Amino acid sequence: MRIILDTDKKTITVPWNYQQKLEEYNKLVLEISNDKTKCKTFTSYINDIWKECMENSDKCVMTGKKPAKKEK
Repeated sequence: MRIILDTDKKTITVPWNYQQKLEEYNKLVLEISNDKTKCKTFTSYINDIWKECMENSDKCVMTGKKPAKKEK
C-alpha cells in the first residue's frame, strides 16, 4: 500500500481503500492471535510503519526515480 507524505503541503495521502485494508489487517490479526490489543488504528498503522522504516533507514528509505521527460 502506498502512502504519500507531502512535506511541502504537510499532508499524508492514503489510498481510497485504506480503511478497508486496515480492517482486513485487523481481521487477520484477530484470527491469528485473538488479541485486540494488537489491532491497529487509522493512525497507529502509519506510525508503526514509519518508526520501523526510520529505525532501518539504510534499508527502508529510498530515493525515487527521476521522472522521464515526455516525448513530443
